[in-house]
Amino acid sequence: MLLDLRIADLRYNSEIPDGTTNIISTRYGILKRTQNRVWVDNYQKRYIASAGDWVIGVIVEKHTENFKVDIGEVHPAILPSLSFEGATKRNRPNLDVGTLMYCMVVMANKHMETELSCISPYVKKEWVTGQGLYGQLKDGYAFECPLRLSRSLTNPKCFVLNCLGELLKFEVAVGLNGKVWVNSGSEIETILITNAILNSEFMNDAQTENMIQLLVQRAS
Repeated sequence: MLLDLRIADLRYNSEIPDGTTNIISTRYGILKRTQNRVWVDNYQKRYIASAGDWVIGVIVEKHTENFKVDIGEVHPAILPSLSFEGATKRNRPNLDVGTLMYCMVVMANKHMETELSCISPYVKKEWVTGQGLYGQLKDGYAFECPLRLSRSLTNPKCFVLNCLGELLKFEVAVGLNGKVWVNSGSEIETILITNAILNSEFMNDAQTENMIQLLVQRAS
């Protein structure tokens, strides 16, 4: 598959050299595009990190200068302790092993450890406020889903999330590594939202809407 990078408003990550006008996909799948993002939607089972990905992971090691985070790759990724908005050597997060994190991949290379960051280029909130886009995910429930489904959930027009949002109040964080975090007003609603997301993978919009209505009726 050959893709012309000269398409207007198309952005590409740092792994593609400057001046490149064409790239060839090495994986089979369906070419999809939303606004200025293009990707090949395939059925890979194991997550392979790519710069710019949003991921959810668990801290598995704690060191002075960094944390090791399990994001589903063969080896844990590195999250520097200063890679938080407003963090300094005297004022930085003190996170424990087992903490659930929402991060962005800033470097991915098969010859080096994947590097993560909790600094957002869009939301400038210091880590101490707890209002940043990335950081610790408190409370709620995290679950795994197929990589293909997690990619579809990041689409602003994702039908299942928009349909649920019309009926329930909840927070959701989606990792492109096949992990999703949901936090709502009650355990029952959280379970309902989780089941709705997982059930929707192979449903069309009409089937998804009917399924959600049925789940809501059973939970009420």
